Amino acid sequence: MLEEFKNKSVKLTGVIISEPDIRRWQTNLVVRTETLELPDAAVFRPEKCRILVRLRTPRKDVFYGEKYRFSGILRVPDDKNFKDYLQQRKISAFVNVNDRRRIQYIGEERGNLLIKTALKIKKNLIGGMNEQISPVYSSLLSGMMLKAGIIPAQIREMFTKTGIVHILAISGLHVGIMCGIFLVFFRFLNIPKRISYGITFALIILYALITGCRAPVIRAGLMVNLFLLGYIIRRKTNIFIAVAFASLLILLYNPYELFSIGFQLSFITVLSIILITPKLERLFGLKPGWLVKIFVVSVAAWLGSLPLVAYHFGYISWIGPISNLVVIPLVTLILAFGFVLLICMWLPFIPYLLGAVINFLLFLLLKISEVVSSWAFVYSRIPKFDLSVVFIYYLAIFIFLFYPELKELPKRFKYVH
Repeated sequence: MLEEFKNKSVKLTGVIISEPDIRRWQTNLVVRTETLELPDAAVFRPEKCRILVRLRTPRKDVFYGEKYRFSGILRVPDDKNFKDYLQQRKISAFVNVNDRRRIQYIGEERGNLLIKTALKIKKNLIGGMNEQISPVYSSLLSGMMLKAGIIPAQIREMFTKTGIVHILAISGLHVGIMCGIFLVFFRFLNIPKRISYGITFALIILYALITGCRAPVIRAGLMVNLFLLGYIIRRKTNIFIAVAFASLLILLYNPYELFSIGFQLSFITVLSIILITPKLERLFGLKPGWLVKIFVVSVAAWLGSLPLVAYHFGYISWIGPISNLVVIPLVTLILAFGFVLLICMWLPFIPYLLGAVINFLLFLLLKISEVVSSWAFVYSRIPKFDLSVVFIYYLAIFIFLFYPELKELPKRFKYVH
């Protein structure tokens, strides 16, 4: 429908339905459109229409649930990558607004009370965190923990070269650490297990809302909550059912997530860890130990995500599994102290001590990444290749994992006949 208004000047009236994405030179708003007014005064009311409004200035005075009138040129993207990006977020078109005078505040809608509450909590948490963390590291920590702020491009590039860029995405590691900290905290308060599991269940939902309900967070949150629910109702939960159920819910809400890089990497990495780790341990006869476990899990995740990373980003990090041996324990400590800081930030003295520890750990993380990323051999750029190579790779992994079962199939068919 919006194709007929393409490249026309419009006045868009609508409500901001997600947390504003405030960047250095721009603010992105997802707006549920109520009316579109053309220069000839014709007014249209598109149903269930989301439009991305891009303000050419950082605006910290716009919030979720507010209604505005924006004036600009309506664009429907021709670029396939940008079009796919918008489709994955159920966005139909975008409007660029270059002048502050083209923005008119109308009022505040009721909005979703849960989301509004979560965003207010997030704002308070970020404010409290920034008081204790050095400005040099605050954007990195808030990005890692709360998906807020902008992580500098040079840090992202360093982490990409060393194969640890995954720590910037909120995932199962973050949700698992948060869950563990709360359960330990409730145990310290002598709260009964089933009640503490129920409270943690609710806090994980709140954390997903605070961090923007992105696919990796929803996947991790659903999986952890299914296990918590299983304990609460005294039922054992199967991890494969949990993964399948999480993916089904995400795709039912938004089928376009199937083509999202974040969704693909999130699920393939989890499945790789579940399936490949035991095979590697048996294949090499590795003895149990936390260092060995971290290395094997890192190798499994690296093997599983390698073709997708190479296909989408055009590089392979050769040192990823080794760098994770140092980085994963370090990041675990940073996240653990970070979550404790969020819990204790209103207490006297303790936040200052935690802030000092976190600042040192973040300094260590960045220094290690800087040194390792400067080595010439840590990663390789590769030319664009066909998607069929990705399928062949995963077929080979499948045969490796299930070769004994596949070998027995002819005998089973023979027995049946």
